[in-house]
Amino acid sequence: MNAIFSLSLSASLLVVMLYPVFHILANRCRSFRFNRLLMLFGIGIIILAPIALAYEPVTDAAHVNASIQANIIRSLDITASDAANPTVEASSFDFLPWIISMYWIGVFVLVARQIISYTHLWRIISKSEKQQMGGYVLCRHKSMGIAPFSWGRFIVLPDAENEQSILIHEKAHTLKKHWIDVSIADVFCIFVWYNPFAWMLKNLIKLNHEYEADAEVIGSDIDVLSYQRLLIAKAVGNRTLHIANNFAMSKKDFRRRVLTMSQSKSSKGIKWIAATILPALAIAAYADTTPWSVAVHNAISSYKFTSAAPSGIEIDTGTGYAAEKTIPEELPATLITKRIPSPLTDPNPLLKQFEMSMELADKDLIPDKILVRIQADEEGNIVSATTDHDDNPEVRVAVDRATNQIAFEVVKDGDRKISTRFALPIRKVSLPM
Repeated sequence: MNAIFSLSLSASLLVVMLYPVFHILANRCRSFRFNRLLMLFGIGIIILAPIALAYEPVTDAAHVNASIQANIIRSLDITASDAANPTVEASSFDFLPWIISMYWIGVFVLVARQIISYTHLWRIISKSEKQQMGGYVLCRHKSMGIAPFSWGRFIVLPDAENEQSILIHEKAHTLKKHWIDVSIADVFCIFVWYNPFAWMLKNLIKLNHEYEADAEVIGSDIDVLSYQRLLIAKAVGNRTLHIANNFAMSKKDFRRRVLTMSQSKSSKGIKWIAATILPALAIAAYADTTPWSVAVHNAISSYKFTSAAPSGIEIDTGTGYAAEKTIPEELPATLITKRIPSPLTDPNPLLKQFEMSMELADKDLIPDKILVRIQADEEGNIVSATTDHDDNPEVRVAVDRATNQIAFEVVKDGDRKISTRFALPIRKVSLPM
């Protein structure tokens, strides 16, 4: 579940980078079919690119610049006691469960909204008088104040609506299957609901649909001026369904539709603006694969709302015996044999410790990525070491073996010693096989 939120953050970054390209083309390019395909292709890229990137760091964790690693640790992990107040220990990720919870609350609210909207849609259609036509079903209803709209094979009009231009307009929506685009945009907006650019992209998609349907009306020898007056009249005082293609899409967009009808064809070279998607995508991909971004995604993906199982629980290893999972709350100082730099200043010595410990482990039982969280007291002694794979006995033993023999150099804030907490990403590919 957390991985979906992590993917959503990457997709949100891509939306911000690509939206300006879509906005320029939707308002300047008169090839509406090209705009439609480009925006659908863009949504596909926005969703699939984060999955393809898979949040892998560009460089190996052992070779990340020490200053960058320190910034990652300070930004993501539970930090030292507040310098101004020795009795308060703060965490920059204390709010992480709230953020994740808010994301899923938003998703559930929007899903419920969709269900209600579809229920309302089908109620209108089911109560309408239906007439099978060529390629679509014409539905006449008695509801007042609802703008003409189409969804799927259904064109829904009030009983009193007899304007031929409206029927041509809605028929264009139906035959071009614009409802598929709207459904995709709705799902996409739920996925990144907190990003206003996603909702603006949906609005661009629907606006482009209206441009395309308006072009069909104008191409059928309907008087343009009369059609524009009709459009203005229908844009006032009528309710619309956000899941459907509405003749009066919105009060703020009908002016743009009227102006678009009067514009001449766009230049052939305008389509080349779409090529700027590539550098925008490259910049977003680079930003999403920096060590800091990788650490953010790892922290979110590995976060667990449930606390770790208490010590003393027996875990069946599948080898005929049970291993006891113990997470020491405090490691005895007598086991410490050497003192190494704090990962806040240099993570490489601790990574070396894990390399040596993992050499003795069964590599087939070690996950590809492990996020190790370590807490040290003011004297640099390790108080606890946990991972996102504590239920794996092989990982537990390897972590204990790597951390039981060491202490860190004391970290100071001015003249004051401080306790530290940090997370260290360990990648299997960087370990000796």
